[in-house]
Amino acid sequence: MTSSGYTDEELAIGRAAMLGGWSEGEGQKPLFVRSERSSIWDIDGREYLDLTSQAWSNNIGAGDVRVLDAADAQARELTHLRSNYDSIPLLRLAARLTATAPDNLNKIAFCLHGSLAVESAIKLALKNGSPNGQIIALNDGYHGRSLATMGLSWSHSERSFDTMIPAVARVRQPYAYRAPKGVSPAEWAARCADELRGAIKGAAFRKPSAFIMEPVQGNGTQLDFPPEYYQYVREICSELDVLLIFDEIQTGYGRTGEMWAADYYGVTPDILIFGKGAAGGYPLAGVIARDDLVGFAPGDDALTFGQSPVSLAAGLATLDVLEGDGLIENCAEIGRYATAALKGMQARHEIIGDVRCPGLLIGVELVKDRETKEPATSETIEVYERGLEQGVIFGSTKYAGLGNVIKFKPPLCITREEMDRALNVFDDVLSQLH
Repeated sequence: MTSSGYTDEELAIGRAAMLGGWSEGEGQKPLFVRSERSSIWDIDGREYLDLTSQAWSNNIGAGDVRVLDAADAQARELTHLRSNYDSIPLLRLAARLTATAPDNLNKIAFCLHGSLAVESAIKLALKNGSPNGQIIALNDGYHGRSLATMGLSWSHSERSFDTMIPAVARVRQPYAYRAPKGVSPAEWAARCADELRGAIKGAAFRKPSAFIMEPVQGNGTQLDFPPEYYQYVREICSELDVLLIFDEIQTGYGRTGEMWAADYYGVTPDILIFGKGAAGGYPLAGVIARDDLVGFAPGDDALTFGQSPVSLAAGLATLDVLEGDGLIENCAEIGRYATAALKGMQARHEIIGDVRCPGLLIGVELVKDRETKEPATSETIEVYERGLEQGVIFGSTKYAGLGNVIKFKPPLCITREEMDRALNVFDDVLSQLH
């Protein structure tokens, strides 16, 4: 029995009992026990610099005492409340968060998980559009792991769930780095936008209810789009009366160097989905919508723990930290610094095919050959593993076979010294691969 009250045997039994999932029950991965700001420690006391923000969720940094204190204080007063009652943190955060949203996005609903927030957005779209209309989504998009959101996401390798997945029309995203030879990013954006227009106009039975997209595709190769594309999709959705949904679960809360990617790209969606970084490590997500849309009727979107007072209080404290500590500005500054450094490395490492951002949404695409752009998938895995050995946790794309991009998505509180450490390790690891 250890001083923490567990035995190795107990942990082994617990691991064997797991059904699976992302961890795949592997015992050789680090067993993490503590985190603070941009660092995380394993059971042996080894420190790692975390460039994943633990599923991109610790935007303000892990374990901020101000968030912990706010959650603790709320838990001592009111831990749980049925969703048909209001609470003070609910109303305060509703007022505070809608005030940060672009333009006329003034209505809000909360839940505790990104997948459910996406489902809330789709419910809202169906209430305000054709109730039987299709949803249009992008190739390589990712919107969650619930049954409904797996249907919106790029094709999953497990087809057992297909009978429960709603019909979704898919259109190409403007992947500028992999545009046809001789086609400029702006032209490729226009072509992909035309494909969206055609999909809406050519719907076989009824007009689609909504077009959903991540402003920067996270799991799908950490991909931003040519700036023209955002304007195109807004114009098309407005013209053809289809709701535009931005899934900002990964891009929101300062990740682009602005509060919302909608602010960064200068395009306001009809519905904005938030999550992950919303409550400093506590579960919180939701939607912010145009104030002229029909809202939810009683029971439409009621969840037992959907308005957790503890998470809402943590959400208020998270906004205080995000704004008061200048983390959005730090994100923009460190993001520019790291992106420039990585583009400098590109001149020295042939394996780097593309470097893309914005902010701390950095993706580095690795290729075997710059001419053919063949994905360097095995090398990407090796970069991740060697980085881990040197105490840096890089993000990587593993979703749906899209496996050749290394991600730099640390907490927004990361310092220049910490980023230098990550960049040096990355440079060293790439040198080892030559």
